[in-house]
Amino acid sequence: MVGKAIFDIQETEQDIRTQDIINKVKYYVNENINNPDEINLTRISELVYLNQSYLSRLFKQVTGVNFSDYVSEVRVKKAKELLEINDIKIKDIAQAIGFSSATNFARFFKKHTGVTPQEYKNSLINRNIFT
Repeated sequence: MVGKAIFDIQETEQDIRTQDIINKVKYYVNENINNPDEINLTRISELVYLNQSYLSRLFKQVTGVNFSDYVSEVRVKKAKELLEINDIKIKDIAQAIGFSSATNFARFFKKHTGVTPQEYKNSLINRNIFT
């Protein structure tokens, strides 16, 4: 009885630590999305004091998505938010989410959304005109 209770407590504490690590990784990605040098498993594994491959497996196990896919999701979400602001240029949005060129950003955005950033921006404008 006592042994099982101790095991359950240890397991709960481990789950809390694991979730804390994943939350730290997500926070770090969101806060540093504009700096591609900071957003890689090597750098982040150093910050949370875990082996790179272990962190990668842990992240996938807990979140259900690969680390690189999560970074892409964050970039797309942030790009969409910035595209909703009319007076921000696409090249500035590219820089804000960690791309060195608007061309690379446009290619990335189209791959993940099916439309170019300009097409997305135009669809927002058209939607606002007709609503």
